[in-house]
Amino acid sequence: MQVKFAVFALGLLAACGGVQTAAIPVDPALPSGDPRQERLVFNECAIYFAAVAKLRADGRSPNGDPTRGCPADAVSRAADINPMVSVPSVSPGFPQELYGRMIARGVPTDLANDISRSKAFWDLVAQRDSAVGSF
Repeated sequence: MQVKFAVFALGLLAACGGVQTAAIPVDPALPSGDPRQERLVFNECAIYFAAVAKLRADGRSPNGDPTRGCPADAVSRAADINPMVSVPSVSPGFPQELYGRMIARGVPTDLANDISRSKAFWDLVAQRDSAVGSF
């Protein structure tokens, strides 16, 4: 009975336009329509899809919908979110902004802490710095 009600409620929300998705914010340092923006969003979304998969594998749920507004094909991009042994601390600027976005999108703090020490996180930071630095 509860499952039927949940399915009905979700269908009703969708029909009424109640399901909203938020886009990943674009980087203001890059021109509008720049293909580097798309790559940054795609790789950030790959991190969110990997985080949701990790939570589910651990029997946990996100605090929201981290993948909202993400392109669906980002799920196919592998993102190594396992913490590395030696990494820099999350510094002000884009690393802190990215960390804050993970928390705001529903990634639990403990997993966001691990992800902030991962190859995927620091590869995205380097990719963003490279894109902005070349502009």
